[in-house]
Amino acid sequence: MSDPRIAAIPDVHGHAKGEHKPYAEERPIAYSSRMLFLWFYHACRRGAPRFLMASDHTNYLTFEDPAAVNLVRRALKLAEAGDLYGAAETAGVDVAHAAVVSEGLRKGMRFSIGAEVDNDPRARPDAQNIVDAMRPDGLIRSVHFITIEHPEKGPDYQWAFDRPEFAELFDHVGTDRTWQLYTETLFDALDKLPTHIVGHFYVPATLGKWPAVATVEKYENQLLDLCLRKGLAVEINARFLYRDYPDDQKKKYLDANRRLIRKAKAKGVGIAVGSDAHSPKDQGAGFAQILRLLDEGKVNELIFPMGGRLARVALRATKEHLERHAAVTVSAPIGSSITGYGRAELAELETQGPRRGRGARRTTAAARIAKTRSAVVKRGAKKVARKAKVSRTRKPAKKATRKVSRPAARTKKLVRKPAGKKKAATKKAVRRPAKASRPVKRPKPKKSAKKKTARRRR
Repeated sequence: MSDPRIAAIPDVHGHAKGEHKPYAEERPIAYSSRMLFLWFYHACRRGAPRFLMASDHTNYLTFEDPAAVNLVRRALKLAEAGDLYGAAETAGVDVAHAAVVSEGLRKGMRFSIGAEVDNDPRARPDAQNIVDAMRPDGLIRSVHFITIEHPEKGPDYQWAFDRPEFAELFDHVGTDRTWQLYTETLFDALDKLPTHIVGHFYVPATLGKWPAVATVEKYENQLLDLCLRKGLAVEINARFLYRDYPDDQKKKYLDANRRLIRKAKAKGVGIAVGSDAHSPKDQGAGFAQILRLLDEGKVNELIFPMGGRLARVALRATKEHLERHAAVTVSAPIGSSITGYGRAELAELETQGPRRGRGARRTTAAARIAKTRSAVVKRGAKKVARKAKVSRTRKPAKKATRKVSRPAARTKKLVRKPAGKKKAATKKAVRRPAKASRPVKRPKPKKSAKKKTARRRR
């Protein structure tokens, strides 16, 4: 059985936009919410790595990337809340995919979206603006180009020193000079540009070009001093371990990383691990060998970027970790219903039955939160009832304002009368019977009408 800590190693370096193409064929590729969601889906299906960050190169950036990143973050929140249909519709995937991701998130898996920012001359001039619009969880700073004097094209030539298409230029520049130019460019970028993690420090050795060990150690010490001063982490890149490289080159690479882990641990510099995967099948690849290096260096905590900060992930829970975790109150995830719970959480609360024995005292976090909320509601209801009771016991206020608000037509009689006759007058006014209706008289005929009636009689 494999070590369960392998799944807990955070993978901070992965490229969801796919595998490298030949240098002349590389073009910008737009992110889509489906692409990113399925990148995380494959990790949830395997159950590893439990902490995963997608970080693509800046030369692949497009204007569509920030919108896709924000959309997939919304889909992940819906999946964590249990809203499978909402997550599937938002990310453009099937409900089955959303169910797998939702289950992984509920089991503690966490995902971040960052970027690998380098000095690629093919990147857009506004690449940094696009990266800022993505609100990356973490930035991996790397160098893939150095400026040299080309034997045919002259000075200020940008050389992709880690690409096999340009490997013959090592004979012109030399290994020592290549490493010198590389470290100068990298250290200048780390000192001036925003960074969280230093990516694959040993990238000049991709084609097997190693300087003397003393020279490499000098560059390692300079790197760690700079990281300690700037609060950065160094990456242990595992791509060299699972790709097709000679065994002697892999041994040199393992020795260099073993030395870097030991020095970083001694200086207190954070350590991150990345598979540098360009395909979902390579996520977490080579981590078994990386775990052996971490055990040799007695490293238990690794770096994982979240929300622009460097969080720490413990591979093995110690007594200090358990005490610290018990002191922190974990809030329930944001739900999709008016109660604040997701659909899956509501189902869990309904299906929970009475427990017996020792387990009777143990309650889930959702049950404790529900109990707290009900207590708050009860206290609020009691407070409202107390206020209502106080308002009922109070005497009604005198209706003094009604006399003032009466219209002036009702206050006709302002003439003073004698005090003795006042009561009698009011009594008569009250007891006075209603007047009987008088008989209606016929109107008298006019004189002209009388003359006409007299003539007719004659």
